[in-house]
Amino acid sequence: MAVSESPWKEPDATAGMPTPVGARQPWPGAMGPPVVGPPPKLSERRVTGPIGPAGPAVPARPPTPAAQYGAWQGALRPPVFVVNQPRPTYREPLPVRSPMVTAGAAVGAAWMLLFGLLAGSARGYIWLTLIAGILAWGASAVLARFGDRGVAVGVAMASGVAVAIAGIVVGYRMAGGDWVLW
Repeated sequence: MAVSESPWKEPDATAGMPTPVGARQPWPGAMGPPVVGPPPKLSERRVTGPIGPAGPAVPARPPTPAAQYGAWQGALRPPVFVVNQPRPTYREPLPVRSPMVTAGAAVGAAWMLLFGLLAGSARGYIWLTLIAGILAWGASAVLARFGDRGVAVGVAMASGVAVAIAGIVVGYRMAGGDWVLW
């Protein structure tokens, strides 16, 4: 039975000497290939072996794009991230569409026209238009919060135009010296 020899060796005289800057040294107590510093890049590895007329015995793999740009090639690799993933698309839950705005404007115009036709004088037209406009804006606020925002925009737009016309009538009459609201 053969006794195996211990791999330990007596330290030599250069063991306590500082190593030159940039020189790779083994870990203390290490006897093999591990060295201080990052592992060599994949792009720096060379193919060894007999070279025949057809080239090397083991064909060299081309370095990966990450290895070409100096990415870390250690045993523990950082997590892989998907780079070409499209950005998320955020969509409105209730988008405003032009057909719904048109429908809201038509309903709002009909509402304001109904109140305008009930009036018998300029004073009655202005007061009924203001009341109908306030009611339409309230309905528009409720629609914007709980219903279709496109219809809310159309209703608010139509009632705003009608109230503006009533304001023009008040301004015209006031320029003539008649305050029509009282």
